[in-house]
Amino acid sequence: MTRQEKNEQFLLTSFLYGGNASYMDELYARYRDDPGSVDESWAGFFAQLDDAPGDVSANANGASWQRGDWPLAENGEMVSALDGDWGELSEKAGKAVVAKAEAAGSKASAMDVVQAARDSIHAIMMIRAYRMRGHLHAD
Repeated sequence: MTRQEKNEQFLLTSFLYGGNASYMDELYARYRDDPGSVDESWAGFFAQLDDAPGDVSANANGASWQRGDWPLAENGEMVSALDGDWGELSEKAGKAVVAKAEAAGSKASAMDVVQAARDSIHAIMMIRAYRMRGHLHAD
């Protein structure tokens, strides 16, 4: 089988595939700022390109359609139980537990609330472990 000219050109530039795109953009931006900061072989390659300096730096900073608020932060009771970042949720839950205990005629201390929260978290973690790993032990 003979090689065609287009195939040879592809082989010469096959390092420019998607997985290396961000690295190449950053390397090119470094070259534009200081040509001596990259290897001579890359400097020779980049010297052949004729891109506008603004485009080079914009590509190195990420996609033009990139969202500034992405990824969205997960929140809610389940996520808080798994990552331990309770925030306002712990205060609300603590007050609710104390109020419920007082309404029932018993006392609940702050330590009781903390212990109840830890027990709930451990139960959720155990359920999650069974869900995630249980199929490995199932018949």
